[in-house]
This record gives sequence, C-alpha cells and structure tokens, in this order.
Amino acid sequence: MFNYRKKILSVAVIAALGLPAGAQADTITMSWSGTYAGLTSTGQFFFNTDFQSNAWGGTRTAITGSLSYDTVTGTGSATIVPFSFCGSGNLVFTSMSLQKIGDGVGGPGSLVLGNMLFDWNANIGIPTSIVWDASGLLSAVAGGLSVGQTITGGALPASDNTDTIPGAGGTTYPIGPALLATTTWNTAAIGTPTLGTYPSGTLPLVTDTVVDTTNGDIGIGGSPMLSAPFPGFMFNIDMLSAQVTSIQAVPIPAAVWLFGSGLAGLIGVARRKREKVSENLA
Repeated sequence: MFNYRKKILSVAVIAALGLPAGAQADTITMSWSGTYAGLTSTGQFFFNTDFQSNAWGGTRTAITGSLSYDTVTGTGSATIVPFSFCGSGNLVFTSMSLQKIGDGVGGPGSLVLGNMLFDWNANIGIPTSIVWDASGLLSAVAGGLSVGQTITGGALPASDNTDTIPGAGGTTYPIGPALLATTTWNTAAIGTPTLGTYPSGTLPLVTDTVVDTTNGDIGIGGSPMLSAPFPGFMFNIDMLSAQVTSIQAVPIPAAVWLFGSGLAGLIGVARRKREKVSENLA
C-alpha cells in the first residue's frame, strides 16, 4: 500500500513542479525566415549597402536559419545563414542561445532572451543580446505542432514602420507580425562585454528611455552593443515565419523523477510518524 501511495505522491510532486505527467518534453526544430536590421543609438538604420535595393523592407536584410526549442525548459538555440554585409565579407553568427524569461521581472509572460556571438571582417566573437516577444512562437507551441507545419503571426517588431532609408522623407516599411519580435527592452551587461564575451546580456531587464529620432517613440529595438566595432548600435533580428522540420520526444531526466520519488518517501515517513504518535496518544 505504501509503495502505491508513494507512486501517486511522486506523480503529484512532478505535477507540482510544473512538469507534464507524460514524463517527456518535446524538442521542436524548425527552419525560419525573417529580417535583420541594424539600428544606431538614435534609431536610424545602419545601412547595409549590400542590400540597398531591397525595396520591400528598406535597408532590412532578408535572412534565414534554423531554431531548436525545448518546450519544458524554455531553452533553445538558433542559427542564421551567413549574409553579405557592407561590402566587407559575411556576417557570421557562431553562437545563438534562447531562454524564456516570462515578463523579465519574475512573472509570467512571453519574453525570450537571446545571446549571440558573430564574426565580421577581422572582428571575431562580437557579442550582442536581444529580448524578443515570443508570443507568436509560444502560442503555436502551446497549440500543438506537426512536422511540415508552417507557422506565422505574433507581435509587431520594435522597428516596424521605422523610417528606414536615411533622408527619404519619412518612408516607412511595415514588416508585420513576427514569431520572434525584437522589443525595446535592454539587457543588463555581464561585466564589460568584449570580443568573445558570452553571454553578454542578462537579467534584470533595463527600460530603454532613448527617443527614437525617426518616429519619436520611446525606446529603440534591440539591446545596445558595448564592444567594438559597433558600440551603441543595436541588432534587430525578427523571425517572420517558420516550418517545423522535426519534433523529438525527450524524456524528463531521471534525476527529476528520483527527486519526486524521494520527496514522496519523506512525506510517507512523516505521515507514518504522525499516525504512530496519534495511536500512542489514544
């Protein structure tokens, strides 16, 4: 009888920890397409001359990549296909991690923190961070996905409708909702980020109070880089659509179940002690 109770308690403990009773998570892999935009400290687009004729998005650069996301831990990683940048070689992202952070201040929410390293020209390991509104991605995951499914939608990126071409007299290029939409949140710096520093951004989140000179809004998309060669500049990477390429069931680590089982055992021991004391008092 005790072993049966212990099993029931163990399952209950696992549920209390917020883990699924099915004892598995899903690692979802997808290919995605979206845009890159570099913004200066005042919100002006940093002009990627290699894509100056990209009329559909101003000076935004169309990008593609892959993403892997763990539905239980809220962690993931991503890649971006290298792309030509300012006539001086490719922009190559060598590391890109994701972590779900709720509302960024300890409550529930749809924010995801991204930390990246990229190479450009002779600069190796340039650190940058982004806080995304991942409501589109998280809603799709919560609704259940299947291999081959295409997903879209979400929040509007911070640079949506930004004056994109310097001196163009207010020309704007809306890009619409994104599964991962760059926000105006800034990250706190880990030490003093230099080339090769990873991760460079962490909690707590910092409210961006800079006025965007292109539209008068408070806050500029992306978190300012603190290291050369782009100090004060912000990268905006927005995932517009994605196609699910695989869904892998991953068992919850045995250590978690052992913890639940052990805690259930302690609960059982404490209960038997209480029952024995009650019998003696009777």
